[in-house]
Amino acid sequence: METRAVLFDLDNTLFDHQTSARSGLKTFVRSFGVELTPELSRLWLEIEHATYDRYLSKERNFQEQRRERLRQFLPVVGHSGRFETLELDEMFAIYLRSYENSWTAFPDAVPTLQLLKGIGITVGIITNGNHEQQAKKISRIGISPLLDLFFTSEQMGHAKPTRSAFILPCEKTGFSPSQVLYVGDNFHVDIEGARAAGLQAMHLDREGAEQPMTLRHLTDLVPLL
Repeated sequence: METRAVLFDLDNTLFDHQTSARSGLKTFVRSFGVELTPELSRLWLEIEHATYDRYLSKERNFQEQRRERLRQFLPVVGHSGRFETLELDEMFAIYLRSYENSWTAFPDAVPTLQLLKGIGITVGIITNGNHEQQAKKISRIGISPLLDLFFTSEQMGHAKPTRSAFILPCEKTGFSPSQVLYVGDNFHVDIEGARAAGLQAMHLDREGAEQPMTLRHLTDLVPLL
């Protein structure tokens, strides 16, 4: 089946979330007189993943998952006890400013989107997350003009890997799911979810071993279409 559209994940696929998160965390822990270590980075991302999943499953709202992240992380840097909501929000703002100032696309993101547009492929994003923040990211990292479609879980009311999170964007492309290729870094959420919905799917693994239907670089995608 001919591929007519390529839809991408955003965080850690087009947008370098982990590098930005480490930058934000470095500033944050230094505000407590602590230097960032690989173990602190690992723990922060682990807590982030767990609390963000609660947001996606609608157990927490967007702001509360941030507060919960701090409640779990602060004791690790020597700050135990109860914190008022305003205190947590002010502390998270320290992280957020540095995180946002570090936002950047992966070097292969813009060239890949440009190449796809150049050969007449419809291009878009399906991302789990807060619509306002994700829209701000794509604008800041310079890929917004290259997108035909942009969908967030908040906007759709469905988060990946549910079937609806993939089918609704496919309907907007005007193509059948089998004519749409999805590219993402999370094998369960992105690849298994897309395939279960009937899309083609290709896993992006920038550091992993070579595997069939796996990309090391986004620019490797275009010659395969």
